[in-house]
Amino acid sequence: TASLIAGDNWVSAPIAIEKPQRWWPVGYGAQPLYSVEALLDAGGGASDRVVQRIGLRTAELIRKDGSFGFRINGVPIFAKGANLVPFDSFPTRVSDAQMRQILQSARDANMNMIRVWGGGYYLDDAFYTLADEMGLMIWQDFMFGGAVTPPDAAFRDNVRVEAEEQVERLQPHPALVGWSGGNEILAGWENWSDRKDFKKRVGADEQERIGTGMAVLFDRVLRDAVLTRAPGTPYWPGSPSTDYEGPIDTGKDGDRHFWDVWSGSKPVERYLDSCPRFMSEYGFQAMPDLSTIRGFAGKGPLAIDSPVLKAHQKFLAGEGNSRLQLYLDQRLRKPRDFADLVYLTQVNQAQAIEMAARHHRACRPATLGSLYWQLNDTWPAISWSSIDYNGQWKLLQYAARRFFAPQAIVAEHKDDATRIALVSDATSPITAEWRIRAFDMAGKPLGAKSAQVTLAPLGAQEAASIADADLFAGADPKTSFAVAELLVDGRAVSRTIVERALPKDMAYPAPGLTARWNGKRVTITAGALARAVMLDFGDLAAQPSDDGFDLLPGESVTIDVVSDASAAALGKALTLHTLGPQ
Repeated sequence: TASLIAGDNWVSAPIAIEKPQRWWPVGYGAQPLYSVEALLDAGGGASDRVVQRIGLRTAELIRKDGSFGFRINGVPIFAKGANLVPFDSFPTRVSDAQMRQILQSARDANMNMIRVWGGGYYLDDAFYTLADEMGLMIWQDFMFGGAVTPPDAAFRDNVRVEAEEQVERLQPHPALVGWSGGNEILAGWENWSDRKDFKKRVGADEQERIGTGMAVLFDRVLRDAVLTRAPGTPYWPGSPSTDYEGPIDTGKDGDRHFWDVWSGSKPVERYLDSCPRFMSEYGFQAMPDLSTIRGFAGKGPLAIDSPVLKAHQKFLAGEGNSRLQLYLDQRLRKPRDFADLVYLTQVNQAQAIEMAARHHRACRPATLGSLYWQLNDTWPAISWSSIDYNGQWKLLQYAARRFFAPQAIVAEHKDDATRIALVSDATSPITAEWRIRAFDMAGKPLGAKSAQVTLAPLGAQEAASIADADLFAGADPKTSFAVAELLVDGRAVSRTIVERALPKDMAYPAPGLTARWNGKRVTITAGALARAVMLDFGDLAAQPSDDGFDLLPGESVTIDVVSDASAAALGKALTLHTLGPQ
């Protein structure tokens, strides 16, 4: 019973739950949800009623000596996932089914966290309900993206009202494990060249007024909205940031956005140079599925510089396709036709992000998260996404399922040696075996190393550093390769290919691929090494159960294909792409 006064009334009603069941991120436990009903009985009749579905969990930021990560129910969770952009430019046409498909795709690719980027809009409750059910942690930005925010108090008060309403609306959702003040506001103000020019133009006094207004907005107003409306949920003043403890966007403190690769045109190997605390943004572009391209470009001839493709390219005001070409020239062979060009851009994207993500995981516990840019598309575009606007998986999405696997092997070649690291997300030790085998292109064994190992829980461990002389027996780097595998109970749970030369320089053999159909199921067999096999159905929209995989000589894989097209049409349309000769 409470006596109410005019205005807001805060009433605490403690509730005891017998044998409470905790909500866990996917991969760490179940996602039990409780229904909570509140009734207001004023003067003998129910005047208001609300029902919420909640989950019981604790969420903390790990902050020690610059570290950054999430601890859920006392367990440090390595965040594996991607950044989410708006589902559509017109929010009213986004369906629950569209949101479910994207989130289910993330879960199916072994992701456990999605960052809702601050350059979009606040999403519907249905999105967070889906995340609750799937066990996908949500990093939620407030809706600020790359701006110089107004310094006046009236603006901040307007933001305060919106922030309190949004936090209050979303606070019941256990999936939402952290709020961030926004995207690249603080980092831009501190580091970007256009901001430095702006500061010079406006003068010292105005610069101080704007900077102080930002500090008040992101360090006080938004922080207070979270502290008062969602107590127990962490707040971070921006992404990237260091919570005002030091320089922003470095590998030594807080989270990082790394764009030397792609935006800075640096080689993809730069991903291996450091172990960031938490990589909350890094990305690499690729073209969408050919059927999606045909949907906006028509049936006519296409090239990388076609006007319609430049019109659907966001980066560099439409000139970003030249960056695709730059990296193709650096790493891969020349395309045979336009369909092959689409394939090669997707291979380049998948290999680049895989290199980074596996490295981040091997850096644990120094690194506690890897969220690539980006998961989805707002419209049919050439972009950084791993799932195109039509819901078609690019090769990166399939690769993510492999490099985000609960147990994974990391094999990095550098300075005439291969470093092997082993990663496990499990909360208890696992008995396993790692092995690496080297071959020439004809499949002849060159050398091998292996060992039994106990995988440490929630961690990464160095397994070996193997000199080329001990593994490849003096073979030419261009005509040899190695296969690194992690086995649990005799089954390979993770596999990766080791090459000592760029893919464009490798002397891949003709793969000798064959395809045998049974309805909408196809078995693909390789006669020789087949690198990055892609199933291309041309203009037909089709979703294979696996794609972009490697096959060793004599290996087979059976793929289920989901499509509205008939089995006969799929069989007729199928083209198999690899990095080797046709």
